[in-house]
Amino acid sequence: MKIILSLAGLMLLPVSILWAGSQWEKQNDFYYLSKDTRDNFSAIATGANKFTDKYLKCDGVDFLVRGADSWRDYGRLNLEGNNLFSVPIRPGMKVEELHFLSGGNVGNSYKNDGLLRLYGDNYFYGVLTVIFAYQDNTYKSLSVPMFWDWFHLGAGEWSREGAKIKSLGNNPVRKDSSMFHISFVNPRPSEPIKNILVTDSWVRDYPFTEIFAVTLKSVDMLEATAKDNRKFEAPVNNAVALPADSRTQWFFDNDLEGWVPGCSANWDSDSFWQATDFERSGVVIIPACNWAGDKFSWIEKKVVLPDWPHIELKFSRHSAVFSDVDKQWSDGLLKVIVKNGVKQETVYEKLYSGVWSAETVDLSKFARQIVIIRFENHGGGKVRLGPATSSACDAEDAVIDEVSLSR
Repeated sequence: MKIILSLAGLMLLPVSILWAGSQWEKQNDFYYLSKDTRDNFSAIATGANKFTDKYLKCDGVDFLVRGADSWRDYGRLNLEGNNLFSVPIRPGMKVEELHFLSGGNVGNSYKNDGLLRLYGDNYFYGVLTVIFAYQDNTYKSLSVPMFWDWFHLGAGEWSREGAKIKSLGNNPVRKDSSMFHISFVNPRPSEPIKNILVTDSWVRDYPFTEIFAVTLKSVDMLEATAKDNRKFEAPVNNAVALPADSRTQWFFDNDLEGWVPGCSANWDSDSFWQATDFERSGVVIIPACNWAGDKFSWIEKKVVLPDWPHIELKFSRHSAVFSDVDKQWSDGLLKVIVKNGVKQETVYEKLYSGVWSAETVDLSKFARQIVIIRFENHGGGKVRLGPATSSACDAEDAVIDEVSLSR
């Protein structure tokens, strides 16, 4: 577990902080940390960000929750390992309050902490700490307990010495997920601050906290742009209305290349592109889970199939996580579905657990047709990541790459 006080010497040393107007938006005495880049919210979160507004108001406090249109996930402060997140303030400014919007568990599982199996699927918690380091080389740390995301607390709050966490109930845009408003009141608001550091505490230094919005209150000036709320269009989750693609290969080196991600109505984990994984540059992750119902995701594309006597759909497939318990890779039931008008046919269905494999599907009978090709992944439910875990939702994602049509 991270030992907060042992870091006091580090906190009181001068810290180089890069800050610029693009990092904050402002209204009155409140500053909102921008999400237009990955500079601050650099860790990928669980689930797509489906807020329709750029800002969300909770307990009378506004939070900037949406960034660039290209961000399909929440984005969270990177607190993995022993990371200390340095709030990008101007050294010497005075700060009154710091507010966070957060989920609970992101990185924890029985795989990360064997003690958790004693609690089954009940709540567990880490500790979120904020350290106010002042220019007179003193500091004050405040902490709150962070509850496990899957344990829904309902209404309720905890507070001590200016630190408070309040359950906001279920997240309005993520199924089976809690949301918390966390606030820290600076105990010495009239003192100039050198730095504000954020960290969380968890067994073996695995990340626990999903902070995806930060609001700061200060009467001091910090370079910022004016608060600018706006609406977001609902993401397209099917390819029906899109133009047909006449290309024959999609390697996903830079993005999804026009493939449309989506997921079933009973959860919120859309498929997503990942820059690097399993020694490849650019792959697609298709999540799945069969815990409390079949929860599946997909990518799909409208394609003009060539006028060839023989057409093969080729792609590479990998599993997401290796299980030290079952000594094999996590499993997913991946399907390839071809939709032709109102008809659809499953042309590939395979439960797979392993490293990169080359897969081939015969599409010859669809030659010259405009079809929608969908890669749809369902939970396999066989491989456990820990001795006491359920295999129903243990990293059953399918990883695919290098999709192509060949003769």
